[in-house]
Amino acid sequence: SGGAQRRADIAASFQRVAVEHLVERVERAIGWAREAEPGLTCVVVAGGVAANGEVRRQLSGACGRAGLPMVCPPVRLCTDNGTMVAWAGMLRLWLGLAEPPLRESDELDLFVEVRPKWPIGPRDRRSTTQAQQLAKRKTPAQ
Repeated sequence: SGGAQRRADIAASFQRVAVEHLVERVERAIGWAREAEPGLTCVVVAGGVAANGEVRRQLSGACGRAGLPMVCPPVRLCTDNGTMVAWAGMLRLWLGLAEPPLRESDELDLFVEVRPKWPIGPRDRRSTTQAQQLAKRKTPAQ
């Protein structure tokens, strides 16, 4: 049906843009990694993202253009990071960084801090700011 085709087109469009973004970031990371470690010998792609055939194909091309082999575990071993997220939650609990669960009687303002990324170190000075990234995007025709 037309609705099913439309949903498939939207999903394919999303995947195309997401993979393009990922390839751009990996190409930039390869350059930065080579500056820090000139003897770089390969690029490892693992986790849930490595289970996607199109991601593997596009990243393999990026690695080939950089003259580096791409190393991936078998797809059956490429799982998402749910275990890592659970482990991080457990560590936060052990460190006393967790809040007690809400009770039905608690009076609340409905507010949740959303953190799409948890920093794992200082931001690299070469990293572009969000404003610069947004400026690069194509603006819709008006």
